Amino acid sequence: MAWLKVVALLLLSHMTQRPFRTGLTIVGVALGVAASVAVRTANVEVLHSFEQAVLTVAGPTTLEISGGDFGLDEQLIAKVREVPGLASATPVIVQTAVRLDAGQPSGALQVIGLDLLAEFDSRGFRVMQGQDDNPLAGLLKADSLYLGRKLAAEWHLVKGSTVQLQVGARQVQARIAGVIQDQSDRVSSWDHVAIMDIAAAQVLFGMIGKLDRIDLVTSPEVEIDVAAQAVRAVVPPHVTVERPASRTRQVEQMVRAFRLNLTVLSWVGLLVGMFLIYNTMAFAVAQRRREIGIYRAIGMTQSRVAWLFLTEAALFGLLGGIVGSVGGILLAQKLVILVSQTISDLYTPVAQGSASWFDSAELWQASGEGILIGCLVSMIGAIGPSLDASRTATVRALAPGDYESSRQVRVGGLAAGGLGLLLIAGLLALAGPLGGVPIWGYLATFCLLAGLSCLAPFCITGWRKRTLQGERLAGVQGAMREIAVEHAARNPGRNGVTVSALMVGLAIMIGVLIMVRSFRHTVEVWINETVIADIVVAPSTWLREANSGNGTKSLPPGWQAVLAAIPGVAEVDTYRDVRVEVKGQRVAIVSRDLRLHARRSQYLVRQGDSTDLLNQAVDSGGVIVSEVLANRLGIREGQSLEIMTPQGARSFPVVAVFYDYATDGGKLVMDRGLYQSLWQDALVTVFPIYLNDGADRERVRQAIAAVLQQAQDRTLPPLIISNGELRKEILDIFDRTFLLTYVLEAIAVIIAMLGIVNTLVTSVLERRREFATLRAIGGSEGQIRQLVLWEAAYLGLVGIALGLVGGGLLSLLLIKVINKQSFGWTIQMILPFGALAQAVGLAAAATLVAGYFPARWAAQQPVVEGLREE
Repeated sequence: MAWLKVVALLLLSHMTQRPFRTGLTIVGVALGVAASVAVRTANVEVLHSFEQAVLTVAGPTTLEISGGDFGLDEQLIAKVREVPGLASATPVIVQTAVRLDAGQPSGALQVIGLDLLAEFDSRGFRVMQGQDDNPLAGLLKADSLYLGRKLAAEWHLVKGSTVQLQVGARQVQARIAGVIQDQSDRVSSWDHVAIMDIAAAQVLFGMIGKLDRIDLVTSPEVEIDVAAQAVRAVVPPHVTVERPASRTRQVEQMVRAFRLNLTVLSWVGLLVGMFLIYNTMAFAVAQRRREIGIYRAIGMTQSRVAWLFLTEAALFGLLGGIVGSVGGILLAQKLVILVSQTISDLYTPVAQGSASWFDSAELWQASGEGILIGCLVSMIGAIGPSLDASRTATVRALAPGDYESSRQVRVGGLAAGGLGLLLIAGLLALAGPLGGVPIWGYLATFCLLAGLSCLAPFCITGWRKRTLQGERLAGVQGAMREIAVEHAARNPGRNGVTVSALMVGLAIMIGVLIMVRSFRHTVEVWINETVIADIVVAPSTWLREANSGNGTKSLPPGWQAVLAAIPGVAEVDTYRDVRVEVKGQRVAIVSRDLRLHARRSQYLVRQGDSTDLLNQAVDSGGVIVSEVLANRLGIREGQSLEIMTPQGARSFPVVAVFYDYATDGGKLVMDRGLYQSLWQDALVTVFPIYLNDGADRERVRQAIAAVLQQAQDRTLPPLIISNGELRKEILDIFDRTFLLTYVLEAIAVIIAMLGIVNTLVTSVLERRREFATLRAIGGSEGQIRQLVLWEAAYLGLVGIALGLVGGGLLSLLLIKVINKQSFGWTIQMILPFGALAQAVGLAAAATLVAGYFPARWAAQQPVVEGLREE
């Protein structure tokens, strides 16, 4: 116990002696922990929010029958109720409406249609009671809507208020019949939705005779899987029968690659923070070498010496973990919105979280994980210096002289190991994914960064030798640069760690920058080649709002004739986009007039001519599939693809494979006539409109709005967007997707900058006598500042050079291996020289800024005190 008290006093005294360096280290660890905690918490919260919404609304449901985007015939419920082993079968409609405020869209509203007479007390919600309230009053009225309490509070609505809604292409007015909340009064998904009677919902969403799903409750004595098999025997083959929780698992599988890449990127800050801890502890060992010798002389064992420094590192990690956990939880509240929006844009509608986790045990779990991560990262970073301290030779440490000068890193051996790691990285990059996850690609990335880190000390000393072998630089400035380079190369181990931290941060920045710019360039080329229609008429929620249900994602087919009759319009295509399962993959089926598309536009096909292949698809009754789907299913041009349709299983010849970046789930395209003959679906998702040569696009657009407004009896028109606006919207979604990537990169680079500051502060402390001597023989404060800045510039130059090499190689791994194996997209690689110059300039400026404060401090050191030091 007494030994622990002594250790605690030693640790606290050492940490308080150097408060600036201690603070830098804690902040570096805290930033890394904050990034990791924020990303993990945001990922977990988004999926938890989706799961909570699914299970809360499902209530006692044990099985769901779903027709997907096509819905179900309500007569199916009579057949299902005859299946033995079912306690109940209830119809459900789930659709999205848009709330209108002063005639303008102000947010999406998920409306759930239920058989309220049968389920008012069985779903887990209740109507908030007031004085003389009757919760069943107006229950079945066609315009009655029960609104979640959080939405009611945000929109300032109470019982009896009216709300304007846009449903597809129609504007309707609903009356708030009551405000609902969870039966337990807890925060739940019921606070964010609206419910209404299913008959009224069918009228509102134009789904007379249709349902979205049927919720089943199985009898307690019947196994759920047995009941599911019995239900599948009486429903059409294309209908899905599954447990409610399966929807959460499907979403998790869909976004797995996105979440994994985001998580790996968040670990970069921890990796760079590990370098920072290593640097701090290595200096602590060097500074206290004589003290370590005394400990060994009075009987302290090697293991206790090592544990002394590991405990100090753990204390850094503890403090950094506490600060980082708090910051990470606060940051996660912002990231939840970004991650939710990205998943909604790319995969499936996901609510932006109820924030209930902030008051739950999950907050404490996130905090505990952050503290644990901080301690582990710090202790791992301190292993090397701690072992070095434990191996201190007592006699030599207590003897006069420079102990550290004889303990230099074996630069040559380390460089050879680095080359070996680079070779291993190249071999790992050739391996395929494991279970669809690019495990070997991630390992190749680690080996690449580790290999370049091992080369950092060799680069520092190698450049020094080249300078010494060359001509001496003339003048005082030349001499100062040589002194700076000489001193930096005198400590290749510690300075190599600093350079490695900068290299890792910059390499990640450059690698991701090249990948993102290349991807954006590829998407732009794809848009320019395939998005040819002059104007697109679409549902109001088509681009930006998360939506669910078929009713709000479609337009009446009769609009085609109306649009085609407008002056200036040459042709109108009918584009239908629905989701189905093909061999276990959730796939988008697109149907359109392929002959019209062949005349007016094209697909970027992998082989052959787009026009010929589209016409061939119509003639042969075939399909063209996206590259992503072809890779996942292992099919090529000329093969056949079996799809389960409402008419049963049908085999389609694969006419072509095309490049597509609209969805990572895969897409197949067929002619509209073929699609309608199989699915009996006449609805249209969007109308691409092609204009006559010389037609005024804006005038035609205004004419479309006027004609549709008249056709809808003074209701709001749908989204009418020009070609240029559509391209901008697509690229806006792309940029929003990668916004979080830039945030995580910035955190890693900031931590690397802290490492440079820490290194230079350490250098100033070690060289106080040298600086004092230079001042004593006539050196000015300005020259001392320049000396430290030259050293910072030299370390920055080496780090930037390695960062450029690492970033270029990393971009190849990201484009050719990791993203290819994760998402299946082919990306055309480009080098954005302007953006790279900006990144290098930013890193150079940050390096000099990081060196300025230690340089200023060095120039202000007292000369007399410096000359007294041994």
